Amino acid sequence: MTEVINNVLNNLYTFGPIIALFYVINLSEKKRTPLQPKSGREIALIGYLLIGFGYAASFLIGLMIHLRGDSYLELLSQVPSGDLIRKMQLIGLGLWLPSLLGLLIFIPVMRRWVSRLLPIDADNRIHSFSLSMSMLVFMQMIVTLGVGLDTLSKTSQPQSSSGVLAMLWSQDILLAFLGLIGVGWLSRRTLSQTLDRLGLKKITTRELLIGLAIGLVMMVISNLVENLAYTQGWMGDPHVEDLTNKLLGPLFTSIPGILTLGLAAALGEEIIFRGALLPRFGLVYTSFLFALVHANYGISAATLVVFLLALVLSLVRYRYNTTVCMIIHATYNISLGILSLK
Repeated sequence: MTEVINNVLNNLYTFGPIIALFYVINLSEKKRTPLQPKSGREIALIGYLLIGFGYAASFLIGLMIHLRGDSYLELLSQVPSGDLIRKMQLIGLGLWLPSLLGLLIFIPVMRRWVSRLLPIDADNRIHSFSLSMSMLVFMQMIVTLGVGLDTLSKTSQPQSSSGVLAMLWSQDILLAFLGLIGVGWLSRRTLSQTLDRLGLKKITTRELLIGLAIGLVMMVISNLVENLAYTQGWMGDPHVEDLTNKLLGPLFTSIPGILTLGLAAALGEEIIFRGALLPRFGLVYTSFLFALVHANYGISAATLVVFLLALVLSLVRYRYNTTVCMIIHATYNISLGILSLK
């Protein structure tokens, strides 16, 4: 029970502040009108200052670690090895570079330049804030790679079945809530308007069958690519399997675990990526972010499969709606889980 509570609280600590910040930014945008484009900027300033302070602190800490990592190792009475110094430098890079980019996005001329590449409104506070927050995905991936899969594998503790279920369901429910709040629910839009903006619609039997079929086809393609990678020796870090078993292993040993693997991800990830982000960030950048979120353990053949899946889901969102994307995502994950059932 303690593990379950800790996992839920950890997710609340992670996503709670982000949800609150998006609510504040939406309130500020609600006050804007064509005749008063600066209305609500005092409210927005609160969010900008908070995220700006966080990025500034990460930038300074990351830069010091990147440039002076060997000195810190000596202070800790460790013998600076080349591999350890490189890890410190990568961790530093993962902190300062995304933080710098996150800060630069708040400069109007930078947003206008980005708006040539992505379908965002450079003057929209929510679009600007969302784009800046997307740098956290890069930060997480680079820092994780800097710490090293070997270190994570050694320090991570095996999760119980109830602990993993609580972690995933709380995480994806909070992601779904972030998507709802992020596009304006409880501030600028009614629930009906919010669901329409996210592409959450009632589907027909034909759309249900299309979703199931695409999910199964993507599962087959995923297995083919994985088998090809294995036969060609393109497999990723050997610590990945050990780390995955420790953190997610219980999901592959029971029907509730496999259903969670499909249903929870379909709920949270599709509302965020295909529902909220795709219309603003476009097909390529949204798919890239989706692949990076699933590449915490390194870039491998599986990353290519996830990117391909993200592209397919994005095209389905354009053609149909987010609900069909949920069907595809759930079918894909559950079918893979059944194949690996232990």
